[in-house]
Amino acid sequence: MKGKKFLAMTLAGVMAAGMLAGCGGSDSGSGDSGSNKDYDLYIFNTKGENADAMEAAAKAFGEEKGVTVKVFSLGSGTNSDDTLRTEMNSKNKPAIFSCMNAQALVEWVEGGFAMDLSKATNEEFKKLVSEIPESFNLTDGSANYGIPYNVEGYGYIVDTEMIAALFGEDQVDAFMAAFKTATYDEFEAMVHTLTAYIKEGTAGTVTLSGQDFALVAEKTGKAASLEGVFSVAGAEKWTYGDHMVNVAVDAIFKDSVAASEATMEQLEAGKGAFEAYAKALDLKTSNATTERGPELINSTTNGYDPAVATFANSKAIFFKNGNWCYTNIEKANPDIADTLAFLPVKMPFTQDDIKVDGLTVDHMLCSIPVFVPNYYCINDKVSDEEKELAQEFMVWLNTSEAGQKFVVEDMAFIPYNADPATTSAGYSLGDSIISYMAEGNTLTNAYAGAPTGWATDTFGLQMMENYVNTAEWPDTAYEDIANFAISSWAEKKGLE
Repeated sequence: MKGKKFLAMTLAGVMAAGMLAGCGGSDSGSGDSGSNKDYDLYIFNTKGENADAMEAAAKAFGEEKGVTVKVFSLGSGTNSDDTLRTEMNSKNKPAIFSCMNAQALVEWVEGGFAMDLSKATNEEFKKLVSEIPESFNLTDGSANYGIPYNVEGYGYIVDTEMIAALFGEDQVDAFMAAFKTATYDEFEAMVHTLTAYIKEGTAGTVTLSGQDFALVAEKTGKAASLEGVFSVAGAEKWTYGDHMVNVAVDAIFKDSVAASEATMEQLEAGKGAFEAYAKALDLKTSNATTERGPELINSTTNGYDPAVATFANSKAIFFKNGNWCYTNIEKANPDIADTLAFLPVKMPFTQDDIKVDGLTVDHMLCSIPVFVPNYYCINDKVSDEEKELAQEFMVWLNTSEAGQKFVVEDMAFIPYNADPATTSAGYSLGDSIISYMAEGNTLTNAYAGAPTGWATDTFGLQMMENYVNTAEWPDTAYEDIANFAISSWAEKKGLE
């Protein structure tokens, strides 16, 4: 994830209930594959950006319990897979290790490393596990293997002061609320009205959820800086794959496990959802700050950092991204850091497009994906004593006041079961995520169950090179994109 998050939490009451869970990082060190153990508990952490905080937490736990805890972490952004495999095959294996998702879990389950948490022996740990929401489980479909580090979320980021400049300060709250429940048709009409305002100065009226919002007659303040409706990191494949296509995948599969077990019949039934994605992508990329074509996929002008700067400097109204980019935005323009919020990514779904039982168009329109980016797993191949100590550490980190201080202040994460009544992220985008959690308006991260590399390197690349690179799309574009999504997924999954 890009950037560090700053988190402050009201702990009173929450600690007593033992409701919060966290994540960790550690100080860089050296893996020990020798035969002499100089520790009681070994933690292998892959979150290098939280290295110091995890090291400090482990030291505090060790001092409190009278044990020695070893923490190993590679640098931030470094692929740790090979190093972890080496440690897993050494004599002194880590008792706690990190795992990203259900795809990564397969290796550790098949190798007999990941402990089925129903085998837990510590009663407090059993309680901790039982309180994890089902949608946040790290599972192979039959058992849960992980404790969530934290939660993250994404959607269209908006500066509420920009909304004030467009519609008036007294309309901000009403606009934000109306946007969340607006239909896709209303959203599409709004985008075109905003483009006309930016390009031609036409002060029209936007209708959302049946409510009218008139654009101010004269562009002043932040509105005067606008160059387009959307800031698009056009040179990045994940802009089109990953999180954006996930909204469509969420309409087809209830979670990443279901997506990983996709059949050809299910993929073909999802054609309507993928076509809805294509329409939304067309709308976004044809109303960006840079005209669609070769320039939009130029890394110099529309790479990740330039796209962040474009949004941060009030040249665009919306920027699809997650709370992890908060620090990047803040660095680009600290003046907007406290006025950011998430709005849902709208797609023109019909109820027939949605294949998940109980999921509705209305829910998808007003929700953002909120998901767990990483998990703690316990190694089933270490001694019973280490397994017990690993469970104690997880309980301490996730429920004790001392442990939670490290999680919420030093590791700076949003706990997966944060109580909105007592929790403040301490920064705007984090608080926005918590508000969606409080309302129950969240989606999953089902695309994580797609075949490895499909979302970014296959589908995202196809969108970037063959569609976003072209100003005009053929009449068959939406259907062609949907067919490619299905066929490429099936090919990588071996379903054809």
